[in-house]
Amino acid sequence: MKRSVSRRHLLGAAVVAPALIGHAKAATTLKVATSFPNDPKFSTARIWYDLFLPKLKAHTNGQVVTQFFPDNQLGQEADLLSQVKLGVVDMMLVGTSIWTNVVPEFGTLDLGYVFKDFDHMRRVARTPAAAALERQLVAKGGAHFPSWGRNLGARNFLTKFSFKEPADLAGKKIRSLPNPVITETVRLMGAAATPMAFGEIYTGLQAGVIDGLEHDAPTILSAKFYEAAKYFTLTEHIHTPFGAFISDRTLQKLPAAQRDGVIAAVTEATDEHFQRAAAIEADAVTQLKSLGVTVEGCDREAFRSRVKPMWAAFATKTPGAKDLLDAIHQTESA
Repeated sequence: MKRSVSRRHLLGAAVVAPALIGHAKAATTLKVATSFPNDPKFSTARIWYDLFLPKLKAHTNGQVVTQFFPDNQLGQEADLLSQVKLGVVDMMLVGTSIWTNVVPEFGTLDLGYVFKDFDHMRRVARTPAAAALERQLVAKGGAHFPSWGRNLGARNFLTKFSFKEPADLAGKKIRSLPNPVITETVRLMGAAATPMAFGEIYTGLQAGVIDGLEHDAPTILSAKFYEAAKYFTLTEHIHTPFGAFISDRTLQKLPAAQRDGVIAAVTEATDEHFQRAAAIEADAVTQLKSLGVTVEGCDREAFRSRVKPMWAAFATKTPGAKDLLDAIHQTESA
């Protein structure tokens, strides 16, 4: 990263948080914020953060420390984006979906069945098209995404009924993330996509407002949605990246050695988190089975065929996504 670097240290008002790490003599303190909960077992952001801390200390000789703000303490995700751009928040732990509001091409990564699995996603991360996407992010959002990680699991369906193919979903109300790309994916899969706030899902299942939802296994386990729906179908329709987005203003202010150390720590933590997340996902599926949930496969190719036309439609609407889509197709095979 060839940038002129100011010798000034990163300053800013320090907000007291329960997870304050470091000591008073530290040269630089970074604010790390996320909408994810402060749960060391099931929160992908907290798990990543715990892996990041020792690597940051090692790579910066303890000269960079952090304050952690989980649970939307510094605002909702949309607010955090603005704070990252301004350098008020130095690092944001989040999935890529929210950045679609700033760089529409990020929506490519939410397209249903566009990735075969998380390994495919990481192959795309190493392409020139991915590097071009980050340049757009820096230019429009004032943020860097140095290493593509993964969420704790692929998005699958948890329902009150068993299904195998698109026809089985006809008329079934499935809660989807309130994201236009994901909602359309669920609709094309054959269901009546029903955007709903996360906090309303459990009661929605109980009251019959929805017949199911799509989410990853660890989240379903931690939120106890399995108490109201007993079929977990491995649709594996979405594999979205997750990781640390770093303010460009922060990187510009850091001395070169600290800047390089932060990026190295982010990269190493993301690599380790990638493997840890896979194990957590597998364990969550096993636990769901032990709790009486039926885990089933389905005709994924039938669902993928129904969703594929969405890719071309998205590229037409977002011409800048063509190179990224081409890179995705070219990296399908390892």
